[in-house]
Amino acid sequence: MLRVSALVAPIAANAGAVVDEAELLEVARAVYAAFGDQDAIGGLTRAQLADACADVCSESAFQSRFELFCKLGMLRPHFEKAHQQRYVFNPTSAAGLLVFERLSERGGVDELVTLLDRTRAALASGRATVNEIRNALLQARRMMTISADELLRMVVASPLSELIAERKHHRHAALMDDVFTLNEQVKDAFPALDPEAYRLVVETQRYVGAREQFVGRLLDEGAAARDFSLLDPEEYLEAARVASLDELAEVFASTVFDPPAPWLDPAVVAEGVAGFRPRAAIRRRPPRPADPPPGPDPMLRVEERAEAARNRRARAAELHLQGRAEVDLTSSLRAAGWPGLATILVELLAIHADPDLPYRVRMSDELLVEPDGPVTHLTPVTAYRLTEPLEQAVELAEEADHG
Repeated sequence: MLRVSALVAPIAANAGAVVDEAELLEVARAVYAAFGDQDAIGGLTRAQLADACADVCSESAFQSRFELFCKLGMLRPHFEKAHQQRYVFNPTSAAGLLVFERLSERGGVDELVTLLDRTRAALASGRATVNEIRNALLQARRMMTISADELLRMVVASPLSELIAERKHHRHAALMDDVFTLNEQVKDAFPALDPEAYRLVVETQRYVGAREQFVGRLLDEGAAARDFSLLDPEEYLEAARVASLDELAEVFASTVFDPPAPWLDPAVVAEGVAGFRPRAAIRRRPPRPADPPPGPDPMLRVEERAEAARNRRARAAELHLQGRAEVDLTSSLRAAGWPGLATILVELLAIHADPDLPYRVRMSDELLVEPDGPVTHLTPVTAYRLTEPLEQAVELAEEADHG
């Protein structure tokens, strides 16, 4: 019921009824804006709030609403002490303002995360106006500012029971990602609103930092009291995923453990090693080759085909030479065209590579270009017959190749 009272405080006429004049809601909006726009980390005084509401209500109206806000819990002392002069804004009341402002348009209650989701969807559809996005960014930033201030105040001043009750209201693991996504959409759709989107990112980071301090105090209290029920299983699971080993080890820094004892004696270990020792590989002789099948030797057929190909290449070389010791084949290659040139050149290279044939091919470094001819690019090629012994001829050919 305390949270319900804080929720309806912006529109309450008194402690037991809801306002019937819409103008009185502007007082709550002005107070909310003061905490969201000013530097209110340490709270605001009554005079500061009266100055923020001077444009929307009279002094007497402000005093009446101020007392009501304090009675219903929308405004609370920064510290629970007598004669406290500074006040903080209840985040539940900020959420109530967002709810009541959207109620007439959407007919439902939206939370801050829903506001971010709806704003991203409006940007993605292209139907949002610059004023709508500016107002959404302003509302989200104010809510983020007040929530961060409240968490920091609770870390310093609230007892453990209040921290435990408050923890379930701050479990938005993807909040930072949602704000970053919204920031990128605003930057693309409305570059002029980039400063407002950046301020929202800054306040969200401050809120996330305050939430980490909040959870850190819960963890410290739980470790000191050996009470691991302070956080629910999901929060421990999140800590296990994102926390470092040193941070997790701090929980058990003062815990005493029995010294470890070996579970196995040396004899059992030796037996296990022998059981898992890899088996020695046994080398076996390869099987004896089977007797060749009856008929002609297949290798003999391969040699016969190779000899036939060699004889065919030798006849082709002689056809090119026409009894001469050397011949320029450039004109013949040009006349053969394409792809006949490639066929002849491959055969010549095969003859050149065969050490048993006394024929060689020499290719020049020149390049003949004839754009309109059957062969546009050609290198001069010369074929010649070796008259010296094969080894000497190869050496002479290599010397000729090297100039």
